[in-house]
Amino acid sequence: MGESSKYGGLTFGENKGNITIENNGTLNQGIASLPNDIINALQQLHEEIQHLAEEQREIAEANFELLQTHINNGDKEKAKKPLEKLTSILGVITSIVSIASALGLGIPLK
Repeated sequence: MGESSKYGGLTFGENKGNITIENNGTLNQGIASLPNDIINALQQLHEEIQHLAEEQREIAEANFELLQTHINNGDKEKAKKPLEKLTSILGVITSIVSIASALGLGIPLK
């Protein structure tokens, strides 16, 4: 039987240390074993996306979700495409450089 515990908006599942964080109606999911620098960079990237115009924000959010999925699945090669798209929308910003670096990718993405 799967068990999870909930504490102050954090839900910890038994599979791979999965966590779910809900903050003011925004749901973020991740794996507890991700390094803090990737988690922080993803949070910063998500904040940057919120400042975009609506049309660009929708495209960026879809690519951000794909990026998170591929990172959580440990698929660095698949994470490259949404990261490239986010770079084309946002430019080379600190959070993208941090994520690319953590994934072993250079800027420009290789």
